[in-house]
Amino acid sequence: MQDITREMVRGLLPERRAETNKGSFGSVLAVAGSMAYRGAASLCVEGALRGGAGLVYLASVEPVLQLVLARTPECCACGCRTDAGGGIHPQDTAALRAWFTDKNTVLLAGPGLGESAGNICNVLLGKRQPWVAAVLDADALNALAAGTLRAALPEHTILTPHPGEAARLLDTTVQEIQADREGAVRQLAEEYNCVAVLKGNGTLITAPGEPVWRNTTGNAGLARGGSGDILAGIMAGLLASGWQQGRSALQAAVSAVWLHGAAADRCVKRRSSTAMLPQDIFADLGILLAEMDA
Repeated sequence: MQDITREMVRGLLPERRAETNKGSFGSVLAVAGSMAYRGAASLCVEGALRGGAGLVYLASVEPVLQLVLARTPECCACGCRTDAGGGIHPQDTAALRAWFTDKNTVLLAGPGLGESAGNICNVLLGKRQPWVAAVLDADALNALAAGTLRAALPEHTILTPHPGEAARLLDTTVQEIQADREGAVRQLAEEYNCVAVLKGNGTLITAPGEPVWRNTTGNAGLARGGSGDILAGIMAGLLASGWQQGRSALQAAVSAVWLHGAAADRCVKRRSSTAMLPQDIFADLGILLAEMDA
């Protein structure tokens, strides 16, 4: 097991040369949010934008789009009908998949999708899927564990479970996951042929045949709803912006986890671990990245 370092992450960050444009940094399609979980979409979209993606699209129901566009007008909206449960109507996702063909797009799916996640992801990840890579989080992981997500995962997929989600994915208990976190993250990577990110105190990241990387940043202020949505967004943004520069999904995951935790370590000094909110770390992420660019 190896620790992630600041110097390592600095070397992995995508370069932003003067002659580049938004097309140089790829795009992210976030399929997120529902009537009950609107904030999750907002947090993951801003994470993807702050993570450096050239374009970020959000596919969601209209009330979610209204909230997100009020906060981040840089986001492009893909309006979807609402199903009976308040989520995205699965029939609308087939048109999304067709529209994103040849757009060099990373799929970010799961935050706030609710019970519709399995049906939505099955369509998005069906035959002739256009995604260069994918980040699956939250409800997409629950659908995968429950067997309602049956489609093949893209070749370059990142799964981001917390211990409870990891236990469901591996059909075991949280206690067993926590007793052997290194073994669990390796099993996730091998069983699902993906980059696995096992969140928690000392988040672990690996891929099949790769070393296990351990994160040493972060604090208890992240222990609240919304933190994971931001992490998934930053991860997708880094993956999209670095793809054309040869950065891998594993490298994007390692960088995102470290940056997310390091920004939180700055934030906790301003807000305290009790009062800080996930959205507070965006300001600290900007300062941190500016320092690393210097």
